[in-house]
Amino acid sequence: MATKLWQNNLTLSITMPPRVPRVAIGFSKTQDPPIIRQGCPIGLQIKSLSTTTRYRASTSNSTSGEQEALSSPPSSKSSGALADSPRHQLRKALADLQKDAGSYINASRLQLAIRGIDQSPGKESIRIAILALADGGNSFKKAKQLLRVLLADPLNEEEEEWERVLLSNEAGSRPLLFKVGKYGAAESPIRTGLLQEFNILSPRFEGKNLEILVLEMDPPLRDTEESEDLFSNILLTPTINIPTSTTGRYTPVWTPVHKSLVVADGLEGAGTLLSYHNFTSKDVVETAVDLPISILNNKDIRKSLHNTFFQAVDISLADEAQQTFRKSVEKPWDYENAWFDSNVKNIADWLADGSSPISGKMKPPVRYLIKSLLDNAAEASARQQDRLQSIATSAVIPFAKIHILSQTLSSWSERAHTELRDQLDIAFNGRKWRKLGWWKLFWRVDDVSMIASDIVSQRFLPESEKDIVFLSGRFFEAGVFGHEPSETNTHWAWKAVQEVESGIPRPTLKDLGPIPADDIPMQSIPKPWPLDIHYSRAILASETIPPLQALAQKLVMQTLSTSTAFSSLAGLMYFSGLSATAYEAGAVAALGITWSLRRMQGKWETARTFWEGEVREEGRKAVRATETSLGTTLSPEGRLASPMEGAEELESANKAIEKARAALEACK
Repeated sequence: MATKLWQNNLTLSITMPPRVPRVAIGFSKTQDPPIIRQGCPIGLQIKSLSTTTRYRASTSNSTSGEQEALSSPPSSKSSGALADSPRHQLRKALADLQKDAGSYINASRLQLAIRGIDQSPGKESIRIAILALADGGNSFKKAKQLLRVLLADPLNEEEEEWERVLLSNEAGSRPLLFKVGKYGAAESPIRTGLLQEFNILSPRFEGKNLEILVLEMDPPLRDTEESEDLFSNILLTPTINIPTSTTGRYTPVWTPVHKSLVVADGLEGAGTLLSYHNFTSKDVVETAVDLPISILNNKDIRKSLHNTFFQAVDISLADEAQQTFRKSVEKPWDYENAWFDSNVKNIADWLADGSSPISGKMKPPVRYLIKSLLDNAAEASARQQDRLQSIATSAVIPFAKIHILSQTLSSWSERAHTELRDQLDIAFNGRKWRKLGWWKLFWRVDDVSMIASDIVSQRFLPESEKDIVFLSGRFFEAGVFGHEPSETNTHWAWKAVQEVESGIPRPTLKDLGPIPADDIPMQSIPKPWPLDIHYSRAILASETIPPLQALAQKLVMQTLSTSTAFSSLAGLMYFSGLSATAYEAGAVAALGITWSLRRMQGKWETARTFWEGEVREEGRKAVRATETSLGTTLSPEGRLASPMEGAEELESANKAIEKARAALEACK
């Protein structure tokens, strides 16, 4: 298992020697030899990402046992930074990301991102890896030679010490770390170790604050499905093998970087790189293949390499031109032509791209690192959600069974609509409903609620309700509803004896006042099938039938009272001694009775028609609601309506990712 270790970096306080005046514009010449430190980067202790790492400043007499770690560089964050600044909020969001989305993110790259946030804006150190293909040491030798050409000062007449060590066999195949533009304290001579560290000055990359790591890498097998993803991970998170015992065992230590340069040697190395497609952005990963200029001048080869994604460079030509220029500066144009012909200039520009100091703004490689971290975490979270959905749906319920259940549900819906139409037609055209004609209300007014209740209870989808109970059992048998733990006790037939407490029980709040009868909620025992039909029937019985009964009684009373009033008026007119005849008095009485009966007929027939339509509509709604509720459970979203295993963790991870993304957008 890979071990992620890091340790505190050391900030060395020394006095820089004065620079020798420049011989030519754009190049510097130093007299002091570089300081070379060599040691194992493997750590002294493991620190949590959520804890602010404290860095110690070492003086010029630092002991040789104090070493720098590749995974946790020093923090230059000002102690007076405001807690609510966007940069501080971003750091806090990244620390929370490790806690809430640790399983979806590369922890070593996250540590590198936090290290960049801890440094001053625009002055972050950029770590670049030069990765040589493992081909027996040829590519590694070319990578070291290329690094020498890039970092060396061509105006130095003599070879510097770090150049000699770099190209000698003393380093072997051990990884090398170059800190460009940083001076450490004077230490002991070169010692045998696992990692050589060089603190040098380079006029070409002055002020860039670069850390360049040079090591070999083994590309993954090309016949694997995930070889491309593995290759990208190797490029941006290379490993250093650290021996853990004398038995020859090694422990890989992850060393994340902002950018990577892959170096290959010859046509064989180019073929290895061509087997991997354009795996990532050119701003982050660049590839260089050492090919002699004689090969590059071949028209056929140049045409075949025209559409390739790697840079073809002639490292030997650039190195030879640099050494010639060191011996004599009389022909600078020859050196410049060789520099451009070798194509090394493109590699130098790529290394320096995005590394220049930006006042108060985050360097682009640091921002890209954080953005890629969040994008990868979001993709991993989405893959995990798809996996959970796949486990909860397809792995449990076969598609054929879901299709059968869907067809059965459609057939039930069709039968339910047919039953609703036929049964209600029979009920509303039957003898019982005709008993409630408007002229029969005078002796049938008390039967309105009974007849309407019989229609609702006997004709309102009785068979469909039974069928849906059976169909729900098939759904539950198929596992659509999930297997929720039963609340029934294992020993369901046994009930514990409740002990009777002595004394008067303490009063509760509900005992202090009576509850009105109409405020008592209707309770029903929960059942494992849709209850839309049951609830619709209950609503019709409790909310529509009583008003219909009340309206019938009201109309009867109004009709009788109106008819009685007009009849009394007619009798009064006839017996009052007025000139009204019996015919006229009878006309008044007939007018009142006719008008009251007509009003009763109109209102009652309208109420009956409205109630018939309401019963039909409630039935259609109940059928649609039942079909929708069961149909939703057949869809992947409906089957996952209950909480999935790990859903809370997934939701927390998504929130942490979005929070970090918003903090990155707010940070300059």
